[in-house]
Amino acid sequence: MKKIFLVAAALLGMISCESENDAIMPQGVGDESSISLNKEIFSFKNWEEFRQRYLEFAKLDTEMLEMQTFFSPDRALGVDLSYALQGILNKDHQFKVAGKTIWFDDGKFYELDNTIDLDVQKSNRTALRQVGSVIAGPITLGSQGEASAGKSILDNNQREFRKQKYIENCGTGAVQGTSPRAFKYVHEIFAETITSGAPGFEVSQYAIHLRVKLEYNHKRRRWRLSGERREISISVSNSSVLRNRIGQPIRPHPSDINVGSVTFSSQCASHQSRLLNSINAAGPIAGANWDIRVNGVITEKMVGDVPVNRWRDTINW
Repeated sequence: MKKIFLVAAALLGMISCESENDAIMPQGVGDESSISLNKEIFSFKNWEEFRQRYLEFAKLDTEMLEMQTFFSPDRALGVDLSYALQGILNKDHQFKVAGKTIWFDDGKFYELDNTIDLDVQKSNRTALRQVGSVIAGPITLGSQGEASAGKSILDNNQREFRKQKYIENCGTGAVQGTSPRAFKYVHEIFAETITSGAPGFEVSQYAIHLRVKLEYNHKRRRWRLSGERREISISVSNSSVLRNRIGQPIRPHPSDINVGSVTFSSQCASHQSRLLNSINAAGPIAGANWDIRVNGVITEKMVGDVPVNRWRDTINW
C-alpha cells in the first residue's frame, strides 16, 4: 500500500557531553567512555556535528540509547519525538551548539544567552532567537489513502490485549500474573523533520523511523511506553522515497541514508526503533512528502505470556 506523508521543516544533530566545568567530545557512539550520563548536557561543535550524531543515535537500539544518552522509555517529554532526538535533550530540554545553549520548546529550538539567567529568558519566549524547528509524528492513513503526521496510528498496525503472564529478567525472574491494565503492541512509521541553523543557513533533515513498541493504558485512555521485555522478530523491506510537491523524487545525494531492509530477532528485547531513510536539504523543501513503501512481518510476544497473545503483524504500508 502506498501512502504519502506531508512533512515540513525540522532540525537534527551530533554531540559531546559536558558539565559546567568540563567537556568530553565523543570518539564514537560505541565508545561508552566518550559519553557519560552523569554529565548534564550534550555539547556539539556546530550544527553539522549535531546532525551527524542524531543519525548515529537513530541507528542504535533502545538499550544502547539508554546507556549512552538521555533517552528513557519512562521519560515524559509532553511531545512525541524520535528516540534519537529524545536522547539528545537533557532534563531541561537543552543541548549546546558552538557554546550556545539551545532550548527545545513547543516544536522549536531557541538560542539562550549564557550570561543571563536561563529561566528568566524562557519566561519571555517571544524575545528569543529561533534557530530551528521540529515537525514529528507517526504516519496515519487518511480517507484517500494519503498519510499524514498525527497523534494516532493505523488501527490495523496495533493490537490491544490483556497480559496473562510475564516472567521478569528475560524469563528467569519473578512471575507476574494477569494484569488489570490494557496493553497494546504498536508498529508504526515515525516521520521527523528537523530544520536547524541560523536564518539563511538552515539545513532541513527529513527522516523516517520504523518503531516497534509496547504500551499500556495508564489512565483515561492515555497510553504510555511499557517496560516489559518481549520476544521480537522483525523482517521488513523498505523502498520509501521523499518526493516534492509535484511528485518527483528528491534528487539523491551521497549523504542520504536509504536502508533497504531491516532484520532483527531477540528472545528478550525492549522497544525497537530503526532509521529507514534520511535526506538533508538546504532548507525546507516545498510540499515535501514521504511516499512510504514498507513491507514484511513483525512478530512479538511478552516474555512468558500465553501463545494466544503472540502477534504476527503482516506489514503492507
